[in-house]
Amino acid sequence: MHIVLPVDGSTYTARAAQVLVQQVRQYKEPPRITLLTVALPIGTPLARAQLSKATLDEYYCDVSAQALAPAEGVLKQAGLAFESRFVVGDPAEQIAAEVTRLQPDLLIMGTHGHSALKGFVMGSVASKVVASTTVPVLLVR
Repeated sequence: MHIVLPVDGSTYTARAAQVLVQQVRQYKEPPRITLLTVALPIGTPLARAQLSKATLDEYYCDVSAQALAPAEGVLKQAGLAFESRFVVGDPAEQIAAEVTRLQPDLLIMGTHGHSALKGFVMGSVASKVVASTTVPVLLVR
């Protein structure tokens, strides 16, 4: 069993991490867990071209570490092994692309993230991911 948990550091993704811990207790074998965060590209392409690759990489690593930290803490406290990774781009598109690439058995994600005001019933990122993947998705409110 492979579970992917997209995170953005919000309270919704912290709740999703807690639900993941509860779900795992029901499995005979511990699942493979991948935490995934998507860093938004900074500035415009022209602005990014003025920065060194090392500067951009350091920025994206720092932003991603902050977004991953709450979920990593929940999983570490529960004694679960996991892999953390980040990609850069549009969150919905990148999550869908990583799900296609990783082929997990389950995707667990919060219904809203830091952009909760953009979606009414369900966040726009969650809505787009659900619409663009065939992997079962467990949404956590």
